[in-house]
Amino acid sequence: MYKLAFSVLVSLFLFINVAFANDTIVNTFKKKNEIEKVSYFRNLHKEDKIQYLKFFETSFLKLLNDNLKSKEKTKSFLFCLALIEQLQEKDILAISDFKALLEDEKFKLTNRERMDIYVAMQESYLKLNLYSKVFDCNNQINNLIEQGVDYPLWSYNIQSRLYLQLQQYDKAIPQLKKEISFLLLNKQRDSLIIPSAYNDLGYYYSLVNKNDSAIYFFNKSHQLTLKNKNYIDSVSYNSLLLNTQENIANSYLHKNEYDKAINQILSINNQFDLNKESPNYISRQIMLANAYLGKNDFEKVRNLIIEINQLCCFNIVSIKIQFLNLKHSYYKKTGNDKLAYENLLLIKNYNDSISNIQQQKLLKSTELNYVIEENEREVLEKNKIIKEKEDTIFTTTIVALSILLVISFLFVRINRKKRFEIEKMNNSIAQKNTQIEASLKEKEILLKEIHHRVKNNLQVISGILDIQNFSIKEPEIKAILNEGQNRIQSIALLHKTMYQNQNFNAVDFEQYVNELITHSKQSNYSLNKNIDIDVKVDSVQLEIDYAVPLGLIINELINNAYKHAFNDIENGSITIKLEKLVKNNYSLLFKDNGIGFPENFDENKLNSVGFELINGLTKQLNGKLSILNKNGAIIKINFNTN
Repeated sequence: MYKLAFSVLVSLFLFINVAFANDTIVNTFKKKNEIEKVSYFRNLHKEDKIQYLKFFETSFLKLLNDNLKSKEKTKSFLFCLALIEQLQEKDILAISDFKALLEDEKFKLTNRERMDIYVAMQESYLKLNLYSKVFDCNNQINNLIEQGVDYPLWSYNIQSRLYLQLQQYDKAIPQLKKEISFLLLNKQRDSLIIPSAYNDLGYYYSLVNKNDSAIYFFNKSHQLTLKNKNYIDSVSYNSLLLNTQENIANSYLHKNEYDKAINQILSINNQFDLNKESPNYISRQIMLANAYLGKNDFEKVRNLIIEINQLCCFNIVSIKIQFLNLKHSYYKKTGNDKLAYENLLLIKNYNDSISNIQQQKLLKSTELNYVIEENEREVLEKNKIIKEKEDTIFTTTIVALSILLVISFLFVRINRKKRFEIEKMNNSIAQKNTQIEASLKEKEILLKEIHHRVKNNLQVISGILDIQNFSIKEPEIKAILNEGQNRIQSIALLHKTMYQNQNFNAVDFEQYVNELITHSKQSNYSLNKNIDIDVKVDSVQLEIDYAVPLGLIINELINNAYKHAFNDIENGSITIKLEKLVKNNYSLLFKDNGIGFPENFDENKLNSVGFELINGLTKQLNGKLSILNKNGAIIKINFNTN
């Protein structure tokens, strides 16, 4: 019940007064002058903005076109349009527009305006699961707070929500308490914000099954809401009042205090005249049925199941799963094992679908992070090129003027100043050489930092996968995530090897393979295999375009050998040999003394991600792959680096 979005509750009550509210909002907005329109829009509740979002978008686009020559007005209208994109779930576009405002020096942003932009950007990054970017924005916000800029009150819980999304509840709860203490010190807060914060705190406690603490803060939120009724608009008041009472009922249900839960739910149904086909009404009836089921009142449970089954809105997956769990528990208690099992299978299918969606979101957020960082690097490179061109023009102009001056000076006093001018030119050349050497050193440091950051970013991705792995129970999915982590780590090790070497254009492959083997042994430690790995790698330096696919191939072969080559065998050996043949031709030999490949083995017909990856990477190397059995498995790859 806690997971029903607060916006859903608000929208139920807005439906009653939507026509009147919209007319009032539009008419009031139109009467304002240009600057007042910006303030009016920003101070509206989120639900009011969403109700007439298209109107606001059209209005601010017109205001922008009418005031293109005024930077002061333009920046305000651009900020409002970016907020509208954020409300339209176009967070990538919104982030791009926020950055454009920050980077354009012509807008001359105040610290107050920068604070508003970073807070808005932080919200979009949080929705996209780009946590590193959230922390970056938070650092900028903290710097502005230290400079005396006030923090927007309704953005008080960004940090605690971040911990909540990362499922770090032990950090989320104290962080939210800290945020509430910050709100209590601010006398400019509105009357709804503290009750809402206590309601959030109760929800956090419910997530860790501390239901007594949850009920305490839900009741505190409820009492403050009632106390401040005259200072809160009716829609927000009723929404929060309903939400806290439902949360209290659910906490009683989790404590197995079924009579209290039943009385609370019935009181809500009598107190609020809501649409019986609404999602939160259905969810509340499911909660009521669970309470009756706890009391073994099967007749009331059966009647409620019939009622719920006739209602709509089962396109909401969370409500569907709640209903299936209710039916599963009911059929199991009443001895209908067949129907109980059928509902259990449906629950599993829905949970599997949710897990797949979460994985897709994680991959998408990783891709977004990569795209955003690539765009940032492109901007930096372009700025660097522009700066270099400006420096070149300036230097050329200075040099040209200096030469003219020297020629004129020599022409007048050629006999007396000849040696002096020659020494001066020599000093100038030496100075330029020093500048060139410093520039080369700076580029080396920058390249080293790039490899270091790539390695760190890959380890962040691996850490995210590790966090995801904790919430997954299926061994097959956990194994797939572990394989993905190993592949990511093999690439991270490659970048680590590069920035530790003097030559940043190539990899000391012998050193890299030794580190890769150490990592593979650690990652396969749980298999309890005593595998001796003999490495014979020529002292070669490979460019990254060849080192990455070759490293991934070796990683796949080692992990495959651990999993399949030594079934029922505790001791074994693996030989890895890389030879440089003629010119740029190389040969990779991988051999183990395991059970070998099965008869009639064809890697092209095998449904294996590992071998598909090996084949694809071999083609990327323009290489040839050969496989045979001889006292174990032998894999040989010939390739060249032309």
